[in-house]
Amino acid sequence: MQHFFINEDLNKNKILVSEREILHQLKDVLRMRVGEEIVFLDNKGTKVYAKVLFVQNKGVEFEILKREFFEEEKRKICLYCALSRKPATFEIIVQKVTEIGVTDIFPLITERCQVRELRKKDRLELIIKEAGEQCERVFLPKLHDAIDLKNLIESMPKGLLVGDARIYDKNISEIKILKEEDINLLIGPEGGLSDNEIEILKNIGAIVFLMGKNVLRMETAAICALAKLIF
Repeated sequence: MQHFFINEDLNKNKILVSEREILHQLKDVLRMRVGEEIVFLDNKGTKVYAKVLFVQNKGVEFEILKREFFEEEKRKICLYCALSRKPATFEIIVQKVTEIGVTDIFPLITERCQVRELRKKDRLELIIKEAGEQCERVFLPKLHDAIDLKNLIESMPKGLLVGDARIYDKNISEIKILKEEDINLLIGPEGGLSDNEIEILKNIGAIVFLMGKNVLRMETAAICALAKLIF
């Protein structure tokens, strides 16, 4: 059943969906008809199953059939990922880590980043929303503003794990994380973190790990490392 995050009050018995992009999906893509059912979410923990009552130009009205409530998991799965020179690379990363289950995405500025600011945040948030709908999440991950690695170091999260193919403490297969433990993962830019950055991170307690014998692109590293650590 198709899932949609919408900006509507899901506590009502009936809702009229008129948001342009969602309306396009309902009418032109899915071609929904009276009696068909769908799932709506509000990203606040409410999930409803709804049935089409009528379809018209100004919107589609639904009757709420069933309502469920969820609490956000206490476990945090945070990805600190360097900004990529190519926007498409970062878009792939946010899409796939949303599907995997990350809770927070922190764009990171490092010494070798060729881009120093987060571009097209609205587009990235749309990609996250669509990925969350596709994989049927109840809560979407939060996309934070870009943070400089120097600022992250000043308030380094507990148990920070850093992927690197040159200087490392252990293989990722040696890292054991309990199901209830938070995950804080850092992936560097295309050129990797500098030796100085890695040394500073190691000196303040970060664990630098190796993914495997092959040198991975940053998007591959982020996706594979998170999947390995979570599952």
